[in-house]
Amino acid sequence: MTNKKKATVYRAPALDKGLEILELLADVKQPMTLTQIASVLKRSRSELYRMTAVLVDRGYLLRDPASDELMISNRLFDLGMQASPVGTLVEAAFPTLHALSEATEQSCHLAVASGERMVVVARVQSPSSVGISVRVGHHLDLFESGSGLTLLAWMEENERARLLERYSSEPGKIDRDELAQVLSRVRKKGYFRRKSVLVNSVEDLSCPVFMGDHEHVIACLTVPFLKSRAAKVDACEALKHLVAASQTLSALSARHGGF
Repeated sequence: MTNKKKATVYRAPALDKGLEILELLADVKQPMTLTQIASVLKRSRSELYRMTAVLVDRGYLLRDPASDELMISNRLFDLGMQASPVGTLVEAAFPTLHALSEATEQSCHLAVASGERMVVVARVQSPSSVGISVRVGHHLDLFESGSGLTLLAWMEENERARLLERYSSEPGKIDRDELAQVLSRVRKKGYFRRKSVLVNSVEDLSCPVFMGDHEHVIACLTVPFLKSRAAKVDACEALKHLVAASQTLSALSARHGGF
């Protein structure tokens, strides 16, 4: 008779509590007091007190001295950016980003999917005296931006269906059928183009970055095109430069093993 040995699951209660706190704050996307955190996690305030104190001390959480509310810092994002191959490939992408910015006289940024959200991992500001750009670390739900919609459009079908189900489960968040039509149009065109819903006079232009020749989307390159009288190229010309730059990054990603 063969003895089957069960796989051992090692537990680290203190680490579990710390991760639960970080995951909760990332999910709710707003500051919470220790009492609120303990209530949601169904744990006592006292058993989480030391966990939050350590996370604040190590820079993973920020504490508002006025309200005593806790929020996630950019510490985890910074660690992820330092890890290979992400940091290496982002560094290698900068010459292409700078060339795109010079050609269009606009800012540009590179974003990747992180769970249900898109996060900006690199940016180059406009060489013009007037421009608009987003900060590194900026993040939104995927359906809330041109970058996120582009990532959704080329995402693996099962994962996209799971996210659409997740978004549509919250009342008033999205119309699933309408969003599916938007994503279908984006895939047919090969890029995303729409007037910004956040800033007047800005048109969002986004293109997918693939893993080499394979249509496996790994990032999105975006130009928030600011219309101005001083602009040397129009949005159509900027889009051509954007498409070419995204193709360059796709070839680059194959050599670096992706983002």
